[in-house]
Amino acid sequence: MRNLLLPVIFITIAVVLVGVSGYYYNEYYGKPRCEACGMIITTDLAANYVITDTSTNQRVYACCAGCMLRVVAAHANVHIEALDSWYGLTTPTIQIDITNRTVTSVSPNSTLVVLGSKLTSTCVSNRIAINQTTAQLLVQNGYNASNTLSPFKNEVPAGAPLLNVSAALTAMLLKGIAYVPPSSVLLLGIIVAGILVLALGLVAWKKLLPSPVKGA
Repeated sequence: MRNLLLPVIFITIAVVLVGVSGYYYNEYYGKPRCEACGMIITTDLAANYVITDTSTNQRVYACCAGCMLRVVAAHANVHIEALDSWYGLTTPTIQIDITNRTVTSVSPNSTLVVLGSKLTSTCVSNRIAINQTTAQLLVQNGYNASNTLSPFKNEVPAGAPLLNVSAALTAMLLKGIAYVPPSSVLLLGIIVAGILVLALGLVAWKKLLPSPVKGA
């Protein structure tokens, strides 16, 4: 039995390497994340902000109205469709076009970005409003319980800046991209190493097993 201890150790290490690396690979590359801050994109978040890189036709994910503009640091040309954070689907979708990191159109032009993160440093304090009225409702209440797609159910800080899209873009470009995912090559390399160690352990196990008795 002592001879079998080493193969067991090899196999245990391999299983741990493959399991942990596989888990983290799925967490960081199997699930959509906000490109600006790394927040996992839930179904509600994905519905609130639909961002398309118009240069590549690639879907770009962002978790909030602030990160929606921060991703422009990496994607200079985007088309954005956003839901008013107070009313959700019950008002027209906000349409924003940005070309060469400059806002070229906003519909409706009364759209305001509520940058609560300027005071709290957290994405969950940001909102987007179709006009001044919903912006004030968001500042006063934080969220609308009747909005089934409201992703962040928390208060917006008093005094949160209300900025038009161009001004908000300027502020968010200064913040830029903060999220750096772990290297996919490194994670895949660890998985491959784990598989090789597992194979080695199985070979060692087989060699150390007692040979069958002839004629038994």
